[in-house]
Amino acid sequence: MHKLGLGAFEFEFVHAARMAKQKAAECGNAAKENGVVLSAHAPYYINLCSEEPEKVAASKKRILDTARILENAGGGRVVVHSGYYGKLDRKRAFETVREGYLDVLDAMRKESIKKAVLAPETTGKPSAFGSLGELYGLASELGFERFKPTIDFAHLHARANGALKTRKDFDAVFETVAATVGKKGLSQLHCHFAGIQYSAKGELRHLTIDAQSPRFGLLAQSLVDNSCAGTVISESPNIEKDALLMKREYEKALG
Repeated sequence: MHKLGLGAFEFEFVHAARMAKQKAAECGNAAKENGVVLSAHAPYYINLCSEEPEKVAASKKRILDTARILENAGGGRVVVHSGYYGKLDRKRAFETVREGYLDVLDAMRKESIKKAVLAPETTGKPSAFGSLGELYGLASELGFERFKPTIDFAHLHARANGALKTRKDFDAVFETVAATVGKKGLSQLHCHFAGIQYSAKGELRHLTIDAQSPRFGLLAQSLVDNSCAGTVISESPNIEKDALLMKREYEKALG
C-alpha cells in the first residue's frame, strides 16, 4: 500500500477470520512502519437478527475472531454486516442487534481487546439492518468510543434507490453523524466507496467509480467542506486503481 501511495488497508475475511497471531503482528508492524491504517471486514456469514440462537452465537464468534486478529495487528475498525430483519419489525431488530453487540463488547472487554473497535457497516438493501440512523443510534447508546459505524456510501445510495445525487445529499449524511455523536464523529470517519448497480430491492453489484453512481467528486467536496477526517476504503472491482483515483480527487477538493 505504501509503495502504491495509499495509506489504508482493510483485511477481507470474507469466509472466515483466520490469521496466526504472529502473522497479524507482522502485518501490524509493517503497517505502522509505513503509515498504513488497518481495518478488517468480518466474515459475511453474520446475522445478529436470526431467530436461531446457534446462528447468533456463531455470528458473535466470527466478529470476535476478527477483533482478536485486528487487536494482534495493532487495532482498528472491525467492519460488520449486522444481518437481515427477517420476521422482526424495525424496533425489535434494533433491540436484538443492540443486545448482540453488547455481548460482543463485553467479551472484548473481558479479553482486554482495546485497540480493535466495532464498526458495523451501513447496508445496501432495505431488507438488511444497517441504515445510517440505526447504526448511529446504536453508537449514541453504546458509546462512540467503542462503536464507530462504517459509512458505505455505495450502500446508502442503493438502499434508498439512488439517494445520493447532490452535494446536499452527502452533507445530510454528515449532519446526521454530528447530530447523533457530535462533531467527533466527523473527525474519526471510516468509509467505503465504490460505484453501485441497484434495483428497487437495493444493491445488485459494485461497479468501478467511473460509473458515477454515486459520484465520488461530490463526496470529496463534502468531506472537505464538513471538515471531515478519517479513512475511505475502495470497494471497487478495480480496488487499487480506483483508490488512487479517489485520493487524487480528494486532494483536488482540498485545493
